[in-house]
Amino acid sequence: MSALAARVVTGAAAATMEADGGTVGRMLHAMAASGGSAQQVVQAPTVPGCQVTLGVAQHPWDRPVRAVAIREPVVVATDASLFHRADLLRRVRESLAVDPAEASDADGVLALHRQHGPAGVGALEGEFAFVLWDAARAVLVAARDFAGTRPLFFARLPDGIALATTVGGVLADPRVPRTLDLASLTTVAAGLWHHAAGTAYRAVEELPAGHLLEWSRETGVRITAFWQPPTDLETRRRPLDGAAEELRTLLVDAVAQRLAPTGVTGLSLSGGWDSTAVGAAATVALRGDAARRLQPVSLSYPHGDPGREDELIREVESHWGIATAWIAVDDIPLLGDAATAASRRDLPFTHTFEHWNRALSRRARAAGARVMFDGVGGDQLFQVSDIYLSDLFGRGHWIELARQWRARRAPGIAGWRQLWRWGIRPALPARVTHALARLRGTAPPRSHLERQAPSWFEPRWFAHAGIAPREADAAPRLPTASRVLAETHAFLRFPFFARITGMLRQYALEEGVRLHSPLLDDRVVAFAARRPWSDRADGRESKRLLRHAMRGLLPPSVLAPRPHRTGVTSAYFLRHLRGEGVALVDSLLQDPLLASLGIIDASRLRRAWDFVMTHDHDELGGRIFFTLQAELWLRAHQALLPDAR
Repeated sequence: MSALAARVVTGAAAATMEADGGTVGRMLHAMAASGGSAQQVVQAPTVPGCQVTLGVAQHPWDRPVRAVAIREPVVVATDASLFHRADLLRRVRESLAVDPAEASDADGVLALHRQHGPAGVGALEGEFAFVLWDAARAVLVAARDFAGTRPLFFARLPDGIALATTVGGVLADPRVPRTLDLASLTTVAAGLWHHAAGTAYRAVEELPAGHLLEWSRETGVRITAFWQPPTDLETRRRPLDGAAEELRTLLVDAVAQRLAPTGVTGLSLSGGWDSTAVGAAATVALRGDAARRLQPVSLSYPHGDPGREDELIREVESHWGIATAWIAVDDIPLLGDAATAASRRDLPFTHTFEHWNRALSRRARAAGARVMFDGVGGDQLFQVSDIYLSDLFGRGHWIELARQWRARRAPGIAGWRQLWRWGIRPALPARVTHALARLRGTAPPRSHLERQAPSWFEPRWFAHAGIAPREADAAPRLPTASRVLAETHAFLRFPFFARITGMLRQYALEEGVRLHSPLLDDRVVAFAARRPWSDRADGRESKRLLRHAMRGLLPPSVLAPRPHRTGVTSAYFLRHLRGEGVALVDSLLQDPLLASLGIIDASRLRRAWDFVMTHDHDELGGRIFFTLQAELWLRAHQALLPDAR
C-alpha cells in the first residue's frame, strides 16, 4: 500500500512558481505511517496557468511496484493492488506503453484511461485509489474502489485542489485551512451510518468509495458514482449445488490473486463461516506449493464467554493440518491510552476493536507474514435479516412466508410482533403505515437501515447544524424492488462501512502487513449479490450457500447450523469498558466539551453510562464509545474550533 498526494495550482501563482515538489514531499512525509519513506514526486505535463505535482510514497518492505506511470500527456500515481490483471491487460493491450509482462498496476490504469477516458475506471478490479492528470484535457481524475480499502481525501481551493491518502496529508498543503466542522464531528460522535463526505475539517472532504472525481479549472470538482452492486436479484429458490461449485471456484481464485508471492500469508481466523471459508479456499490455492504457507492467527476467549470459538477453530486447524497462533483476548486492551491515540488521529472516528485488530496483525507479522486475510464481506453477501419475510409477503409467497415464520418465530406474542415488524409492515405502502401511526398517535416506523442519534444528543443542535439533510444527501439511493436487495446494497454502500474497511487496512499497514478481504473480490460480490434469499436463510439456517460451497474443505461439525450465535464480542467489550474504561469515562463525564458546545446533554449521557454499568447492553455501550472517542479527539484539537459556534 502507498500514500498518494497531488497538488494543483492555477492562476498567477502557477505561472511564477517553480516545480512544487517540496510541498508534495511534505504532504507525503505527513503520511509516513501510510506510505513509508520511499518517495517519488513528479511534475505533470503542464498547461498554461496550471501547475500539477503528483507524489507517491511506499514502505520499503512492501512489494516493489512502479506506482507512477507516465505517457504524455498523461501521468498517474496509484495506491493499488489490482486483481484479475491478465483480463485487464488483454483489454488494454493496444494502449499499454510497456510490455504486458512488465506492466504495473499504474501502467494498467494509465492504459485504461487512454483507451476509455475517466469512464474506464469501472473496468478496474481490486483495491485501489489513484490520481491522474490528463494534460490534453487539462483535467485531474481520481477514484477509489467500491469497498473503500484505499482512502482518498481532498480540499477544493480557490486556486486549485489538493488530494491525499489521509486528512493529515491534505492539511500539509499550506493553502488548506484547519478549522473544524462540528456538524461532521457530531455524525461521528453519534455513530451514524451515512457519514456525509465532509470530514471534521471544514475544508477537507472524503471521496466516497466507488466514486470518481474530476477536476478542471472550468467546472471545478465533479463527483460521480461508477460502481453499485447488481440490481437483478433472483427472487425464487434456486438449487445450491451448481451455485456452490461456482462460488468455490470464484473464492479460490480470489484468494490465489491475493496470496503473498512467497512465504507466509496470515489469516485472521475465527470459528465462524466467513474467515474459515477464506482459509479453506487458501488451502486449495496452496496445494502442492512448497514455497508458500498459510498461518492462521486467532483470539482465545475464556470459557463461558459467548465469544469463545476456540474448540471450533481447533477442529478447523486439525482438518487443515495447520497450527494456529493464539492470542488471549483479555490480554488486549479495549481502550489503551485513548487520550494519546485520539490526539494523534487525523479524525475523531476509530474502530471499536482497534486494539485486537492490531494485535492480530502484529501476531501475523511475528510469524513472518507481510500479507494477511480476513473474512470481511461474508455478512454483507451471504446473510440476511428477517427482512426477507417482507419480500415473501409482498410477492404473495404466503405459504413460504408461513413456513419461514414458523421456523424462525419467537415464542408467544413476540412471534406475532416479529411477523408484523419484519414480514408485513415493511411491505405495506408508506401511506398505510403513516395512517396507522396517526391512529396510534406514534411516529411513523423507521427502516431497520436507518440509524438514529442516541438520546443524549440535543435535537436543537441537530436542527441548527443541518445534520439530517446532510446525512440524507450522503445516503445511497437503495433499490425498491426488493428489501433483501436494498439491505445488500446498504451494507456494501453505506459510507460508515467503507470507512471501517479502510481503517482496518490502515491498522494492519501500521503493524507491517497488507490486509485483504477475498470475500469482497469484485467477481465474488457480483455473483453472490444476485443470489436469492434462500441462499442466505432458510428457517434458522443462515449463510447456506457459503457453507454448502465449503463442504469437504471444513469439518461437518463446523459447517453445521448452530443453536446459538458464537463469536459474539459483547462480553469482552462490556467487561473491558466496565473495567479499564471506568476511570476514563468518569473523567470525561465531569465536564464534556461536547456538552459545552450544545451538542449533547451531559446528564442524559451520564444516565446512559450508569445503565450500561448495570445492564448488558452492548449496543448502547458502543454508541457511548463513539461519543467518548469524539470527545477525546475534540479536546485534543479544540484550538481549531471555529470562532462562531
